[in-house]
Formats: sequence, C-alpha cells, structure tokens
Amino acid sequence: MSARRLVNGERAVVEGRALTGGNGVVLSRPVADGLWAQVLLSLWLPLLAGLAAGVVAGLLLARRLARPIRVAATAAARLRAGDRAVRVPVEPPDEVADLAEALNGLAAALATSEGRQREFLLSVSHELRTPLTAIRGYAEALADGVLGADDTVDTGRTMLTEAQHLDRLIGDLLALARLEAADFPLEPVSVDLTRLAVDAEPTWSGRCAAVGVPFRLETPGQPVSAYTDPGRIRQVLDGLLENALRVVPPGSPVVLAVRPAGAESAAGGVLEVRDGGPGFTDDDLAVAFERGALHERYRGVRKVGSGLGLALAAGLVRRLGGEIVAGHAPEGGAAFTVRLPGDPYLTRTSA
Repeated sequence: MSARRLVNGERAVVEGRALTGGNGVVLSRPVADGLWAQVLLSLWLPLLAGLAAGVVAGLLLARRLARPIRVAATAAARLRAGDRAVRVPVEPPDEVADLAEALNGLAAALATSEGRQREFLLSVSHELRTPLTAIRGYAEALADGVLGADDTVDTGRTMLTEAQHLDRLIGDLLALARLEAADFPLEPVSVDLTRLAVDAEPTWSGRCAAVGVPFRLETPGQPVSAYTDPGRIRQVLDGLLENALRVVPPGSPVVLAVRPAGAESAAGGVLEVRDGGPGFTDDDLAVAFERGALHERYRGVRKVGSGLGLALAAGLVRRLGGEIVAGHAPEGGAAFTVRLPGDPYLTRTSA
C-alpha cells in the first residue's frame, strides 16, 4: 500500500511491500509539487523567448522594408511637385527594386516628355511669330505711307499668304488639341481613293510646277474602295504633300500613289506620298510622327515646318482606324504610306 508522508521534512509518497521470510521493503519518492511551474520553466519559457525573438526580427524586417517604401513615397511626392531629377536607389528585395525602377523610369519619361513639350512650344511660337512679323511689318508700312499705290496689290497678296499660313497653323493646333476628344467630328463613308487622288492632282501638279518640281500620280486605273472620312483624308494628303513640296529640290519628283490593300475589294486601300528630297535617317523614322521632333532636328539645316503636320496626320489616320508609316522612297527621299480599312458593308456582302 502507498501513502503520502513527510520524509526528512518533505512530502513524499511512501509505499511498503512485504517480502518472503517475514521481511519487507519501504520505498519513498518525493512528491513533485509545482508541476505546472516546472512545465512552464521547461516548455513555455523557450516558446516565449522564441516569440519575442520573432517579434523583434519582424520589427527589424518591417523597418528594413518600410524604409525604401518611404523613400519611394517621398520621391513620388517630389515628382508630383515637379522635381524631375529625383531618383530612387534600387535595393533588394526584388519587389522594392521593381518599384524603384518603375519610379525612376517614370521620372525619366516625364522629363523627356516635358522637354519635348517645351521644344514644341518654342518651335510653334517661332512659326506663329514668322507670319505675324510679316503681316505687322507690311501693315506698319501701309499705315506710315511708305508703300506707294503700285505696291498695294503685291503687299496685299503677301499679307494674305501669311494670314493663310497663320490660319493653317492655328487650325492644326486646334485639331491636335481636339484629336483625342470623344466628340472629334468624323464622318466615315465609302470612299473611292482613286477619285480622291485624281481630284487632288490639279491642285498639287500646279503648285509643284510653279517651283519646278514634277508631280506624278500613280493609280491602278480602277476604283479603290476604303471606309474613311474623305475630308479628313484629303487633309492628311494635303499635309503630306505640303511637307514633301517644302523639302524637295527643283527637278526632283513628288509622287502620289494609290493601290488596293489586298486582292479583295473589301480589303481597303493604300495612299502613298513619295518624294525625291533629302529623306530621313532610320533614327528619324522612329520619331517622324512625334510633335516637333523633326523640326527640332533640322531647324536651321533645311526647310522644315512647324512639326505639327505629321503628328496631325498620324492622329487622324489612327482615329479613322488606319495606320501610317514613314519609310524610304525609291525616288531617294521620304515615303509616307497610309493604309485605310475597307468598307464593312462590302465585307459583309462578300462573305
């Protein structure tokens, strides 16, 4: 039998067992008072120590991750305030590095875009000032009586030409500003591109002949149908031909070509303006349709326009569902190819 007794002043479990021969044995074992305290000391304290170490490590890691995020947030605020020179150090982990690279790329893109905008505004201001200066000079001469009666007609003709130039510039600026608006007026219909080119031929052959430039019209001798806005496409053609005539030297050709986009009549059509002028480099072709890019490159080198015409042409063609590309012409100069979609009605009926 067993019982709890004091042994040497400590509680113990005492158990006696009878042995043979009338002998016996008594066994004792101290009672483990404070069992939960021992469990806590042997198990919970290491767990609590591990938890505390995890919390400390988490705080340090969070601080390590939060620091580059705070730096990125500060950089974003500086970007918003107009500081385009701000850059964020690229640090691990990968997610933070990706964020830093994205912010740095955004800052570089904004700086490039704003630089181009400034150059564009400067070039447009120069282009606007040129006809205004001429008009003002002739107006002052008329007001002061410097010009005689014999010079009135020529003066009026010059002022009219400069006013028309100014009107075209302002019209191009307004069209560019409205180009991305939802209410930009477009009236696409089925258009015969061959007829469109034939109608444009008298105007441009006369203008080219006046400066000693041969004009050539290339058509397939049959209608080429496309679905587009005839007024806007004529505006695109006039802009491209104006650019070609500006740079081509006397004796070199300007070509307006029309061809089908494919074997099917519903495939659409292609308009092409080529010239024998100085042409473009491969680097020029990559930025040909950016506002003012070519103007900035060639200002003072050769005759250039305001830099609006090609940007406007590209925007109009895209809004009409077509595409425009710049390339090298077999005549030695530049080639602009406008591909226009086919008439959806013809597509349905042919199907």
